[in-house]
Amino acid sequence: MSEDRKYVKKERLAGEDLSFWWLDSPMQPTTMAMLMVLDRAPEEKSLRAAFGRAVRVVPRLAQRVVDAPLDLTLPHWEADPTFDLDYHLRRHKLARVADLGELFHEIGPAYETPFDRSRPLWEARVYEGIGSSQRAAVFFKLHHALADGVGGNAIFAALTDAEREPKRSLRAGPGGREKGAWPQSSSWGSQLLDALRDRIELDVDRAQSIASTVVDTLQHPDNLKRALDMVASIAETAQFESGSPLKASGGRARRMVGMELPFAEVRALKLSLGGCMIDVILTIMALAMRKWHTAHGLGEVRELMTLVPVNLRRREDWTEGVAVGNVTTGILVPLPIGGRKGPLALHREIRSRMDAKKVDPVSMAAPALAEVMSALPRQLVTWMSQSTYGSIDFIVTNVPGILVPRYLAGSEIEAAYPFAPIAARSPASIALYGYRDSLFIGIDADSGVMPDTDGFERMVRDAFEELREAVGRSKKK
Repeated sequence: MSEDRKYVKKERLAGEDLSFWWLDSPMQPTTMAMLMVLDRAPEEKSLRAAFGRAVRVVPRLAQRVVDAPLDLTLPHWEADPTFDLDYHLRRHKLARVADLGELFHEIGPAYETPFDRSRPLWEARVYEGIGSSQRAAVFFKLHHALADGVGGNAIFAALTDAEREPKRSLRAGPGGREKGAWPQSSSWGSQLLDALRDRIELDVDRAQSIASTVVDTLQHPDNLKRALDMVASIAETAQFESGSPLKASGGRARRMVGMELPFAEVRALKLSLGGCMIDVILTIMALAMRKWHTAHGLGEVRELMTLVPVNLRRREDWTEGVAVGNVTTGILVPLPIGGRKGPLALHREIRSRMDAKKVDPVSMAAPALAEVMSALPRQLVTWMSQSTYGSIDFIVTNVPGILVPRYLAGSEIEAAYPFAPIAARSPASIALYGYRDSLFIGIDADSGVMPDTDGFERMVRDAFEELREAVGRSKKK
């Protein structure tokens, strides 16, 4: 080892990014994705240029996660010296003319396949030959440690254009970096020394943070009460049991389906009912889940524990100005699905529960908790997370979208279906994304527990109509 070798401080994974990295497994992949349907197949050179531009604008797309020797310190990001755009961007020609239903079936195995952890954590597959019009689609998936849904908008904005044929000055240069070769690796002893140095810095930072917290608690005793309330809330959530088969041990086979609702009409419901957009969405999903459980002879199920991710960024940072990574909190709310409450009464109850959960100590402190948990051994963090989030029956996440047309390599994006990962031992998630004049919905379910995703899609549509009709009747009174 050279005597003048310098220690270079590395970028550690932040608390929430680290949580997704540690919780990821072949059986519970923390993968998010979007299926973009295009009006025509993109030209190869322009497509590579678009992805090459995205890699330059969002450097994290060319970085990989590296674990420390012996787990002495936290994993860190580093540029992948072997980065190969052709590995991450692949084209597929469907063997026969396919419709969207068949395409959703096609992407299921691609979605469930784990990432190669020695490479950057994303992959894009281009499918050609969709339907009689010969449309195309791009299935883009990435690891949740890389970005959350809103952070994904930064990638979406960097990858696409506002016009079909943008001015030459706005186009990317040559697509992608040259294929890298294996670098001269440092010795194991050097890696161990770097990890020890980083661990010392990390422990000093943590000690200062703990000291600051103790002083703040002594100066503001109310903080201790909030901490105790938070522990009580976590314990209550961990003990929740819905009795729904959605809580059964999930398999790895994914069954995926996409649908859309008219965005203007969903927004009109929000204006009529008051509250937030997520209250309307959760009401629709509660009605649909009620229908699904009733159809399967499970009408005795009264509530489902639902994880609702909430973005913590400022509104002006939601699109091109946003950084990747995870800046969210998770609200755990028991969603009422039992009984005979009408849509309007159900909305009122859900809105009340969400308002209460938004000020719950756990919801407010989730990012800080993630940082605290990063100080614990990986196995302990994994066990604690699975114990806490094992009560989740399904996920509902609404990602703020881009409401104007976008173009990928000269092809217009007609539809954008989002997909969210499942929680630990929870076999279903529902993701929503507003694009143009539609609210696109992606349903990701365990085919062994919820094989009838097509039927559930119809129930979501029926629930939307039921809520809309109830609002219409109330206006006439």
